[in-house]
Amino acid sequence: MKLNNILLPGLVVFACITGCQKKVSNDPDTIHPNLDLTLKDAASFPLGVGVDYTAFTANGTYTSLVKSQFNVATPGYVMKHGAIVQANGSYNFTNADGFVNGITGAGMSVYGHTLCWYQNNNGNYLRALLAQGGTGAVNNPSLILNGSFETAGSGVTFLNWSVWNGSAVVSAGTAAGEAYQGSRSLKAAPAVAGNPWDVQVVSDDITMTSGTSYKVRFYAKAAAAGGKFRLSNNGGSAQYSADYVPTTSWAPYEWTFTPNNATKKIVFDMGYTPNTYYIDSVSVTLSNPPASAAGFAEQQLRIDTTMKNFITSMITRYKDRVHAWDVVNEPFDDNGVVRSGTSASDAFYWGDYLGDRDAAKKMLTNGDSMVAKAFRYARAADPTAKLFLNDYAHETNSVKMDSLIALITRLKTKGVPIDGVGLQMHMTYLVSNTAIDNALMKMARLGLLVKITELDISVNLGDQNSPQTANFVLSPTMLPQQAAKYRYVVESYMRNVPEAQRYGITVWGVGDSDSWLRARTPYHTKDYPLLWDDNYNKKDSYTEFLTGLQLK
Repeated sequence: MKLNNILLPGLVVFACITGCQKKVSNDPDTIHPNLDLTLKDAASFPLGVGVDYTAFTANGTYTSLVKSQFNVATPGYVMKHGAIVQANGSYNFTNADGFVNGITGAGMSVYGHTLCWYQNNNGNYLRALLAQGGTGAVNNPSLILNGSFETAGSGVTFLNWSVWNGSAVVSAGTAAGEAYQGSRSLKAAPAVAGNPWDVQVVSDDITMTSGTSYKVRFYAKAAAAGGKFRLSNNGGSAQYSADYVPTTSWAPYEWTFTPNNATKKIVFDMGYTPNTYYIDSVSVTLSNPPASAAGFAEQQLRIDTTMKNFITSMITRYKDRVHAWDVVNEPFDDNGVVRSGTSASDAFYWGDYLGDRDAAKKMLTNGDSMVAKAFRYARAADPTAKLFLNDYAHETNSVKMDSLIALITRLKTKGVPIDGVGLQMHMTYLVSNTAIDNALMKMARLGLLVKITELDISVNLGDQNSPQTANFVLSPTMLPQQAAKYRYVVESYMRNVPEAQRYGITVWGVGDSDSWLRARTPYHTKDYPLLWDDNYNKKDSYTEFLTGLQLK
C-alpha cells in the first residue's frame, strides 16, 4: 500500500531519524508487522525451505508456496549419496538436475544437502567395495602332497603316493633332464601295450567339496614321440580325463573336474603304450579361488577414494548454481563421539574407514580425519563455495554441542576450510528459550557463518516406537505455544548471531502433511510441526514467524 502524506519539514527530519534506527524489540506493543509481506520479503537474511522434489513437480499449491515465500531451497533427498550412486557405482543425476533446474529457474538459490552422512547412502554399493577381493596374491594352495616327488617314502618310491599296478616299471627319474624341477620326478616305463590301468600311480586321499571345480596341473614329457596316458580319480564314481600325448620336451598339462565325492585320489594311468614317461610338479587347486580379502588399509583407500569422487563430482557439476553445501552431516552420535556402527540398509559409517577408527573400531580421532578429508575435497572442487558442518540437538544436548565446538576449533587450527556451522533445530514446542539462546550464542562465538538448516517445531512429544504416539490429540494450547516458539527462534537468531554471520534460516518443509515426522515409523504419524497446515492454510506459527522476521 502506498500512502501520500504532506509533512512539515521538521516532522520529515524527525521521521527520518527515528525510522533509520534498527534494534530488536520483544515488546509486542512496539511491533506492527506487515502481514501482507511474504516470508522472504520480510527476512533480512536468506530464507529457505526443505523441498521434496516429487511434491515440487506434482503439487501446484506446494510449488507456489515454495516459490513465493522462500528464496533458498534445500533438497530433502535427491542430492544425497543414495539418490545419486547406482548399484555399479555410476551416477544418476536425473532428479538432482531436475531439482536444481527447477529451483534456479524460479530465481531461487539451492543449498546443497548433503555430501557425507551416515544415512541415505547406497549402502549396498559401499559394502560391496569393502567385500571385493584384495590386490595381493590369491591364497590357493595345492591340496596334493609331495607333488614334486622329491621325498621318498619308507618302502615306497614316493611318500604320499602308491603304485597300484606296474610297480616293476615305476621308479624315480633322477638322471640329467629327468626332473622338471628339483632332482626327482615320477618315471614310468611300460614295456608292452595294454590297458591304461595296467600302470597306475595314485596319490593319497584329497579332501574336496562336491560341486566345486578343481584343477590338476602337472608337467610331463616322454622319451619318444607317440605315447599317451590319462588321469583319473578314485573315490565314489571314477572320473576320467582325455588322453594326453606328451612330446619329448617338458610341457604343462591340465585337467579340470568337479568331484562327485568328498575325497578323491589323483591317478596317473600310464599302461597304454610302451614308452618312458616323466611326470613332475603336480598340483591340485581350486579352479576359481576366492579373491584374497582386502586388508583394512585397502578398504580405507577404497572408501576414501569413493567419497572424494562423489564430493568432487557433485560440487563440480553444480558449482555454477550451488554455492553452499552441507559437507558433513551429523558426524557425532548423541554422546558426542564420532559415529560408528554396523553398516546396514542405507546406513554407512564413513568415519570407521577414514581414519577416525582402526580396524577393530577403536577410536583414533573424534571426527577429525573424516571431516577434514571431506571439507578439503569440497574446497578443492570449489574454492568459493560456503562449506558447512551440520548437526542437530545443539539446543538440547550440551555434551554433543561441546564436542562439535571442540572439533571445529581443532580443525580451524589445522587449517581445515570450514566456513559455517549448521544448526538443524528439530525441536519441540517445550524447548526452553534459554537453551535456544545458548546454542546460538556458542555457535556464533566460533566466528563462522551460522545457519539454522532444518527448523521444525514438534507438538507430539511421544516416542515414535510407542503405540500411544498414534493416539496423540492436539490440545488448544499447543499450537499457540508452537507459534510463540517459532517467533522466539527468529528473535534469538537475530539477537545472538551478528549480522555478518547470519547465513539464514531454513524451515524443514511446507505443510504439516509434508513433514518428515509424519513418515517416521511405526507410529509417529500425528504431528503438526510446520508453518502451514495439511491443507496449506497459514497457521499461527506462520504469522508469528513472519512477525519475528520483521524485527530490525
